[in-house]
Amino acid sequence: MVTELALFRLRPGSGSAFEAAFARVAPLLTGADGYLRHRLRPTLDDANLYLLEVEWRDLAAHTLGFEPSDAHALFMAPLEPMLVGAPIVVHVLTGERS
Repeated sequence: MVTELALFRLRPGSGSAFEAAFARVAPLLTGADGYLRHRLRPTLDDANLYLLEVEWRDLAAHTLGFEPSDAHALFMAPLEPMLVGAPIVVHVLTGERS
C-alpha cells in the first residue's frame, strides 16, 4: 500500500470554497482503480494550506492510472483556480512493499 501526500497552498480566504469544490469532485477520486481511502484536512499552522492523504493499492494505481487520466483532469479543474502554484506531492510506503 502507498500513501500519496499532497499539500495544496490556497489563495487566502478560499478554504470553504475549496472544501466545497473538493466534495463535488471527490467521486472522481474515490472511483479510481486502486483507490482505498482519503482524508483532506486544513493544517493547524496555516489556514490556507491543506493536506490530502490518499491511500492507493500501489504506486502505479496513482501515477500510471489516476494521474494521467481524464478523471484526474476533471478532478483538478475546479480546484486549480483556488491554488497558489502546483500541489506538492510525495508518496510513502504504508504497507507491504509494493
